[in-house]
Amino acid sequence: MRLRLQTTISLAVRAALPFLALTAATAAQAQELAAAQASQVAIATVTVNGVRQTRAAESTDPRRTPTSAYRVDGDDLQRKNVGTLEELQQLVPGINIQSTDPSDMQISIRGIGDGGGQASGDANIGMPSSVAVYLDNVYLARPGMLANGLGDVDWIEVLSGAQGTMFGANATGGVLDIHTRAPSFTPEASVTVSAGQRGYQRVNAMVSGPLGASVAGRLNLARSGNDGAVTNLRTGHRLNGGTANGGRGQLLFKDGEAFTLRLSADYNNSNNTPTPVLVATHAFNGKDNYLAHVAAAGGNVVYGPDVDLDDENHIHIVQGGVSAQADWLLGGGYKLRSVTSYRYYRSQPAMADGLSVRIYADTGTAIRDRTWSQELRLDAPTGGVLDYALGLTYLGQHMETVAHTRYAATALPGLFLDSASYRGLDVIRLGTLRDRMLSPFAQGTWHVTPELDITAGARANVQEKSGSFVRYNRVPFNSGYLTENHTLPSGTLVATWRPAPGWSTYAAASYGEKSGGLNISAGAARQAGIDSLFIKPERTRSGEIGASASLAGGRVALKGDVFLTEVGDFQTQGYDPVDQQVYLMNAGSLRSRGVEASVRLTPTRAWEIDAGAVYNDAYYTDYAHARCAPEVTLAPKPPPSCNLSGERVFNAPRLTYNASARYSWTGAGGLRSFVSARYARRSWTYGSVDNSAFTRLSGYGLASFTAGTGGRLAQGEWSATVWINNAFDQAYWRRLVNGDYGSVAGWRGEPRTLGATLAYNY
Repeated sequence: MRLRLQTTISLAVRAALPFLALTAATAAQAQELAAAQASQVAIATVTVNGVRQTRAAESTDPRRTPTSAYRVDGDDLQRKNVGTLEELQQLVPGINIQSTDPSDMQISIRGIGDGGGQASGDANIGMPSSVAVYLDNVYLARPGMLANGLGDVDWIEVLSGAQGTMFGANATGGVLDIHTRAPSFTPEASVTVSAGQRGYQRVNAMVSGPLGASVAGRLNLARSGNDGAVTNLRTGHRLNGGTANGGRGQLLFKDGEAFTLRLSADYNNSNNTPTPVLVATHAFNGKDNYLAHVAAAGGNVVYGPDVDLDDENHIHIVQGGVSAQADWLLGGGYKLRSVTSYRYYRSQPAMADGLSVRIYADTGTAIRDRTWSQELRLDAPTGGVLDYALGLTYLGQHMETVAHTRYAATALPGLFLDSASYRGLDVIRLGTLRDRMLSPFAQGTWHVTPELDITAGARANVQEKSGSFVRYNRVPFNSGYLTENHTLPSGTLVATWRPAPGWSTYAAASYGEKSGGLNISAGAARQAGIDSLFIKPERTRSGEIGASASLAGGRVALKGDVFLTEVGDFQTQGYDPVDQQVYLMNAGSLRSRGVEASVRLTPTRAWEIDAGAVYNDAYYTDYAHARCAPEVTLAPKPPPSCNLSGERVFNAPRLTYNASARYSWTGAGGLRSFVSARYARRSWTYGSVDNSAFTRLSGYGLASFTAGTGGRLAQGEWSATVWINNAFDQAYWRRLVNGDYGSVAGWRGEPRTLGATLAYNY
């Protein structure tokens, strides 16, 4: 591990040296110019008193609806050692992020998100999530496109409820709005190196500064990895980890206050070994069919936390993109913004069967995804009676999938699957998806009185989605080329009242329709005919009443709300047991309702205390033809479907809460030191769309502790930190899925990890 870290640091420093030299030279010229100007102009000294605000607070969009939102500053992420999107749920209550590998991530907020679940079967490319992820105002069609993690983040905002008016059709469940730091005209550079148990490593190098009088640049290089916490007893390999290498370069052009242009390009290359372990097997009618079939094939059964595999999973992902954001300050205070982007994503998996003998291997769905977008937005001047924004967004996507399931050319597949027809079989699936969406939008705030604001907005998403699915060699199927067209409206209305200084209350209502889908699966048409290949848009209505207060001179910040969300034509999974195929369907409706509250305390300059909680009662109000759980399908005379109406929504913990505290002080020699602690807990939830008791995820809590110190060194600052994540070694599952014959497989959560971080900032 030491050699890998040294090599990475060496490469990072070499890449940064030319840029640092240019930055230093340009900085010297800038200092000479500033000194000359200072000798000619007398500057009066001005003292400003006020409440300190973070970068995130300064970036608030005045046209953004004042509904529930959690903001996390990038510096706070670094202090709390949070570097991945999945770890974000340990800081923000109400959000649930479930991931088994970078190509498979589901996000839900208040129980609204990825209804499909994708528990098994063909990877279905016809349905996006209803929680939208944005990076620097660019929509990411899949959360896995956030490959470089949360490094060099300026701030993150998690928005709850339907957000389709400002963020588009696929934001009916909420939004993760992520912003990175822009190039600076003040020279700066940093290197951060973290190392921990089980091969944990994270290296980030950054350099930024002026490249001319009106041009600045920023370069980030990142490497991360870990060996994983699963051991293959046959080979000794550590699995369920991976490595990622990437970089992001930016250029910022400024013409005074009249024009700015920010150009960005990023690239990431990752290799991962996602590996579930066998959690349990179940007997039906006095017989454990899973153990019996493994024994018939001559396999060895090993229960977690380790595995016995003759072949291992590997996923290789290459992705990146470019974007350009231009901002003009027009006459009369109007602002025009243009955001243009192009992104690509390629995933190449080689997945095995999870057994000690070969049933199938080198399988999985290869994905090639390209997306592009163009947004224009005009902002009216602020400070008047009416603030408003008008805009037009275009989104395009083209995705291709090639999937294989390659069974061994031996008798073993037949012994395990009870059919000799699997011998030497290669089941091939080809899928294509073409998506185009054009959407005008408008949103504004009417300042009725100094105490009362009315915010209203509307958007119309005009979408054409088309694609096809072809399956060979088993249950042959050809969907033909399918096309669907929809106009998806979104709207919001919010009243904000400030009854006293420091107090604010609001009442909000919103409506949105999530993109329709194409059922790119053989199972659907065989189950319900060709019409079942078209998935209707999901309709979301939400309401919220909340209040916030800033007390004791800003040392106490309180926030709370009650919410209600109803989703109609819920997009989720069905299952054809004859063909063993998962397919998409519209499944009635669900309701999410609850209350959330948060508090931030800064009683002294030394203390920072945060706490937040969300109670969410999410349940199906109409889900009459749901996929049945294995405990039903494997019992005698199972029904073709099950009724989950009134049952809880999967991936929706009823209670989530988190708390953190930090104490800092300045000691001898000017050393600035701190200690901090955080704790996050979530209650139990169903882990699969069928609400199976076998895949129920137990509630768990994670505690982490950090201590560090730092000071001045030459022209910069150094810091050293020791940290321990999951300090009490809580055993938990990130995900559980049902397998063959009543077996259950799961992806383990990260065990206790002790590590250290060294950083230098110039």
